[in-house]
Amino acid sequence: MDLIYERNLQPMKLAVLKGTRQDQAVVALAERLGINRQKMRKILINNCDMMTLENLGPRLEAADAAAKAAAAAGDEISDALSLPHLTTATGILSEVAAAELRRRAESDTAIAELLAEIVEAVS
Repeated sequence: MDLIYERNLQPMKLAVLKGTRQDQAVVALAERLGINRQKMRKILINNCDMMTLENLGPRLEAADAAAKAAAAAGDEISDALSLPHLTTATGILSEVAAAELRRRAESDTAIAELLAEIVEAVS
C-alpha cells in the first residue's frame, strides 16, 4: 500500500510554491537572504510542511509586520537577519538558533557573514 506519508511530496510542494502568492513570498525571502529563487524553493521544500507552504504568503506578511514593529522599537538586528521570517513564518530556524544569531550580531559579527551562515545551515 502506498500511504501519503510514504510518498515523495516534493512535486506537490513545488506545485504549491508556484502559486502566485507563494511565488511572491519565495522571491521576497530569496531577496532577503541574497539567494536565487530556485535555492529558496529547495530550502522551503526540504524544511517546511505542506500547510506552511500553502500559507506562506500570509505568514510572510505577518513576519514583515513583526520585523517592522521590531525595527521601530529599535531592534534592527531582527529585521536585518530576517529572524521573524525564518522562525515564525517558515519555521526553518529554531528560536534557540535565532537567539544565538542575535547574540553574535550584537557582538559585532557582520550581518552579511551571519546571513551566509544561515543559508549554509538551512540548505
